[in-house]
Amino acid sequence: MDIYIILFFLGVFGGFISGLLGIGGGIIMVPLLLYVPPYLGALAIGMKTIAGITALQSFVGALSGAIGHHRFKRINKKLVLSLGGSMSVGALFGSFYSVYVSENTILFIFAAMAVVAAILMFIPKAEQEDESAENDVTFNTNRAIIIGIILGVLSGIIGQGGAFLFIPVMLYLLHIPTRIAIGSALLIGILSSTAVLIGRIGTNQLPYILAIVITIGVVIGAQVGSVVSQYTPKLVLRRILAVIISITAIKIWYEILVVGV
Repeated sequence: MDIYIILFFLGVFGGFISGLLGIGGGIIMVPLLLYVPPYLGALAIGMKTIAGITALQSFVGALSGAIGHHRFKRINKKLVLSLGGSMSVGALFGSFYSVYVSENTILFIFAAMAVVAAILMFIPKAEQEDESAENDVTFNTNRAIIIGIILGVLSGIIGQGGAFLFIPVMLYLLHIPTRIAIGSALLIGILSSTAVLIGRIGTNQLPYILAIVITIGVVIGAQVGSVVSQYTPKLVLRRILAVIISITAIKIWYEILVVGV
């Protein structure tokens, strides 16, 4: 029972981060699942099992958070269709292909994506247009589609919707305002996470009981996080996400290069 209690509370925390920052929660859930259970005396969880757990957790976290952000009209439908649609195609392919990828390779890809995201998040961003209405945002559609396919394949392999990377991409490559990026990212995450989840189920890589326990916690946390997000300064939101991604990247690269996981 210890592992189920641990997973539930990790789900609440990951869900809160999901709703607050517009991510499925995988960027923080992967290191938590890797390091917290053994630290608390429970059995260690392998990366492939974690990828299966976060496939469902990311989907539910994005769904729950998107419901919260939709109330505040922070979702741009054109952005969701172009970036989210192309990501879904790539994620479906990557998820099915992931069965042939080793655990160490999955961890390496995840760590590399985290480094790129962290670098992007520390680039200064102008704030004057950050309160744009959801339907007033303009961006390069072709660029969004190409980026979506690439991120989708990588997200499918690591078992997540990939929001921790495509939020920085939306902010700095597509020039989307912060709150619109966060709100839209959750709906995009639903599309890409659905593709990832289908691939994990189709290749029998979903540990159902563990995933369901953590998902219950995610639903609770994401609703609270989505409300808190609306009252948190935009710069603070970006800095929190940048710090979380950076810490995660440093920790995982330390494990890869020094510990040799």
